[in-house]
Amino acid sequence: MKFRKKISIIAISIFTIAVTAISLNSGSNGETTDRFFESDSTEFYHKHIQFNNLAFSYDTFITQSLAQENIPGLAVVIVKDNQVVFMKPYGVKEFGTTDSVDINTVFRLGSVSKGFASVLTGILVDEKKLSWDDKVIKYLPDFSLKDTSHTNKLTIRNILSQTTGLPTHTFTDMLDYNVPFEEIKPLLVNVNPIAPPGKLYSYQNVTYSLIADIVKSATGQDYNTLVEHKIFIPLYMQHASLDYESMASDSNVAMPHVYAGNHTWKTLALNNRYYSVPPASGVNASISDMARWLLALNGNYPEFIPKESLGEIYTPQIYTPIKRKYRNSWKDLEKLYYGLGWRVFEINGNRIIYHGGYVKGYRAEIAFNYEEKTGIAVLFNSNCRLSNVCIPKFWELYFNCSNNTMLTAEN
Repeated sequence: MKFRKKISIIAISIFTIAVTAISLNSGSNGETTDRFFESDSTEFYHKHIQFNNLAFSYDTFITQSLAQENIPGLAVVIVKDNQVVFMKPYGVKEFGTTDSVDINTVFRLGSVSKGFASVLTGILVDEKKLSWDDKVIKYLPDFSLKDTSHTNKLTIRNILSQTTGLPTHTFTDMLDYNVPFEEIKPLLVNVNPIAPPGKLYSYQNVTYSLIADIVKSATGQDYNTLVEHKIFIPLYMQHASLDYESMASDSNVAMPHVYAGNHTWKTLALNNRYYSVPPASGVNASISDMARWLLALNGNYPEFIPKESLGEIYTPQIYTPIKRKYRNSWKDLEKLYYGLGWRVFEINGNRIIYHGGYVKGYRAEIAFNYEEKTGIAVLFNSNCRLSNVCIPKFWELYFNCSNNTMLTAEN
């Protein structure tokens, strides 16, 4: 399949902010047509007047927070229906420089990568390559856990819903020390389970990444190759990748930072930790890539990602306790579940699909309401206070809008 890119520049200034609008549509000949509206400056242009007040309020909130915390850099994208209605980079790639973040600057996504793994699995389910409830040992006959019945019962659904029955974060500490995934897997046979598969939520990075071995067994293709050819290329995510080498060789990268005190930040070197578990934490992407990803997650491209699969992925699989960090940030959070690679929040009768990601020096946040066809992603090159509240603040503004017609994007 060939992919075509059409670039045009449209500038419509409204109030004091600007927004880039992106629309990905399928052409009449079945090819992907990408209409990308981009300015030469860091200002962005507003195309949909209905979203005007929300975008203005959120931009003000981000700008003020950026100044208060002296945050190095970040980038935001908001989508509504089949359009990107707001996109803006803020700050710099490296603290103490004037090298500004732009919409194509690449960040690490951390655990936001998990959503790519579940969506890829959904695509393969649609292609009849595997099924959600297939046993893991069907594809990995040599795989073994300490309890034989546990080994025989474990399914793909258990892997992706964080219900493997192993202790929380089993061997994640080894990933922190950059121990390769292939050296960690054989150690799982020594771990005492805490519950049968499917019965208890227990967040994982190592066992979650078994999905890479499963899809390779089912298709004969490497996980990274499948994500590239079934997600990145069809959605025109041209800056996205799944390996350290791509990140290190890119000339437009947001460098990671840690807080150094007194409103200053220390720049860290890029490192290759967690790239050995790409389903759990291996994706690199720009905010323009995340725009396309959000549009796809909202069901705009069923020719690439079937809506039936998305429905399965967003269905709550297991109830999870509401941790203090969520209660503090999400004031009206009623219930919290884990779906397949995504957290599912119930807030005032609304269902928000969410995930956060952290790799030292980076934070990524993404959330969307599938029914409203609205979503937001925010990428940071630091772990700052704003990263904890930027998504809840958006939904507070969104649902407090008195006139919902304001939130309907024009086609």
